[in-house]
Amino acid sequence: MKRSIGVKVLGCTMGASMVLGGFGMMAPSQAAAVSDGGASNVPGNPIKTWQRAAVDYDKIANVQGTFTFTQDELTPSDEVFNLFGTAATSLCAKPGYAFDQVTHEEYYVNVGGNVDQVYSISLEEIESMDAKMKEMRCTCGMSSSIAMASVTGVKVADMIEMVGVGPEVNTITFKDKDGYGLPMPLSYVLDKEAMLVYKIGDQPLSAGERVQVWIPDTVAKYFTRAVADIELSVSDEVPEVDGPDADYRAKVNILNTVSKSFKVGDLIAFEGYADDCGTQVVAVEFSLDGGETWTSFDTSASNTEDWVYWHFDYVTENPGIYKLDVRAVTEDGTVSPLASSVVFEVEE
Repeated sequence: MKRSIGVKVLGCTMGASMVLGGFGMMAPSQAAAVSDGGASNVPGNPIKTWQRAAVDYDKIANVQGTFTFTQDELTPSDEVFNLFGTAATSLCAKPGYAFDQVTHEEYYVNVGGNVDQVYSISLEEIESMDAKMKEMRCTCGMSSSIAMASVTGVKVADMIEMVGVGPEVNTITFKDKDGYGLPMPLSYVLDKEAMLVYKIGDQPLSAGERVQVWIPDTVAKYFTRAVADIELSVSDEVPEVDGPDADYRAKVNILNTVSKSFKVGDLIAFEGYADDCGTQVVAVEFSLDGGETWTSFDTSASNTEDWVYWHFDYVTENPGIYKLDVRAVTEDGTVSPLASSVVFEVEE
C-alpha cells in the first residue's frame, strides 16, 4: 500500500475562497444537489454518480477511514501576520488600516477613564512586566479565516491594577490612536484573561502596531490593533459581545490540496481543522456521496480553547473521480453551514 498526500496549505488566509482540488467551502445545500446521472441503484453497489457544474463524481456511501485529532497544531507565525495584513483584512479589528511607524521607545499605552489615576506605560515597561505565553485562536466572525497561535504579552488585569478601578466600572474599550475600538463588559475581559500581546510566536509585532489585544473565545473584530488607550467607563447598559455570524459557525476546512491522481489501494492523508470559537466541536464528519451519507468521528474529548486539528486517512477502493466533503458538529447541535471539499481521482 502506497501512502500519498497532497500539498498541505497551512495558511488559512483565503478562507471561503480557497480552492482545494477544484472546490472551496460550499454550503451543504449545494453539496447535496444530487443527480443519479444514469447510475445504477443496485443494492450492494455503493458507487453512483452525481453532477455539479457539469462534472460527474463517483459516489461511495458511508466512507470509511482512520481518524485522529490533536489540538496543539499552530499556524506558522508568518501566516498569522498575514491574517492581520492585507490577505484577510476582514479578520482584523480595523481592516485595511495603515498604521504609522512607531519606534519601540515612542510607543505608550494610556490606561484611563473612570480610574483613580491615569497611567501611561511604555512598551519597554510592558515587556518588563510578568510575561505570559498562551496558545490562542484568532477567528473572524464574518469569514472562514482562522489562525491558532502562540502569543506573548501581559494580562489586561495586571494593567488595570495599576490605575485603581471602582466597583461601578463595567465597561472597557481598547482604542487605537484614532479612537477606534469596541466596548466590552469589563467582567468578560477579565474572566477571559485577555492579553495585550507584543509577540506572535518568536516574532515581535510590526513597528506599525507593537501591541494588540487578544481575547480567548472572542471574534477578531474585538482584537484592536496598535492599542494606544485602554478606557474604563460606566455604562447604563453593559455592552454585549457578538459571536461569529451564523453562516460561520462550526468552521471547518481541508488544508491539503490534491494535484495528482492515485491508484486503487493508495492511502490518501487529509488534514484540516474544525472550530466554533468557544463552543465544543463534538464530531467531524465525512462524505463521499455528495452529503447523502455522513461518517461521524467523535471529538467530544476536545477542549473549547483550541481548534480541533484533524487527520483522516482514506484507502482508495475503486477507480473514479471523487469529492470528499467534511463538516463539523457542535455540542449545541450546530452543523457547519459551510462544508469544505476536495476533489481527487483514482486510477486502476
